[in-house]
Amino acid sequence: MSETAERPSAYVALGPQRYRVTHVSSPMLSGISDVAALGDRIVVLRRQAPELVMLGLDGTLLGESADLPHIVCGHGLRAIGIGQLAATDMDGHKIVLFDERMQETARMDCGEHPGLARPFNHPCDCTRGPDGRYYVADGYGNSTVHIFDPGMRHLKTFGHPGTEAGAFSTPHSLLFDSQGRLCVADRENNRVQLFDPEGTWLGQIEGLYKPMALALSPNGLLLVTDQTPRLSAYAPDGQLVGRCRTFSTYGHGLAVQNDGTIVIAEMNPDRVTLLVPVPNAGAC
Repeated sequence: MSETAERPSAYVALGPQRYRVTHVSSPMLSGISDVAALGDRIVVLRRQAPELVMLGLDGTLLGESADLPHIVCGHGLRAIGIGQLAATDMDGHKIVLFDERMQETARMDCGEHPGLARPFNHPCDCTRGPDGRYYVADGYGNSTVHIFDPGMRHLKTFGHPGTEAGAFSTPHSLLFDSQGRLCVADRENNRVQLFDPEGTWLGQIEGLYKPMALALSPNGLLLVTDQTPRLSAYAPDGQLVGRCRTFSTYGHGLAVQNDGTIVIAEMNPDRVTLLVPVPNAGAC
């Protein structure tokens, strides 16, 4: 008889959908901060060189990586279009855009002059709106959101430090949902706030503990990781439809593949966790 045994698979559920849990661990994933699904790859952002590591969609390490000497401390990574990524440099106070070859195509920065209430001061995440404008969660130093036109010219800033509606305490992640609303993970205020594209407050989702990362499922569910640690799924009307735990201390980054596989950048221990959809054969 063999002295070792394969561990049984773990399963979680978000609403009616069941997922098989797969963990991907490697020394190349130490210092992980965020993930993005880009074509036939998962791109991993680390806080050490090499900053970008490539995985197959099943988590297989492809052995491709990129040193980014202009990134001081990577924080957020988001697919913002076909073959396009936005990497947020938290301590370099800038946003760097890449193509599918991991070549820099553009950037937004402050010339290494961070400042209060203006771009940038330790930003966390960047997304692009339906009209091509860019939105940056300037999270650690400013607690604001900046809006840039498609040519990357600064248009306006909204929000300020505080706890009232429309104020922030560490806006950590942001994206547009299936209804065209800007969702912002307001981490230290334990909520996700909802805005129109101009920054007008529309509402909020509460019942979270330090929300970390946001992503959208193919069927329009808003996925939120928090520091419980857990993953929550919300319908467009804000109703909680499913919840499961994540398996490390923090689910710091989040992405979704075209087939619905959820990819989590987990910290402590550092690894990538895949939630792979499986056919539902009935409830327990």
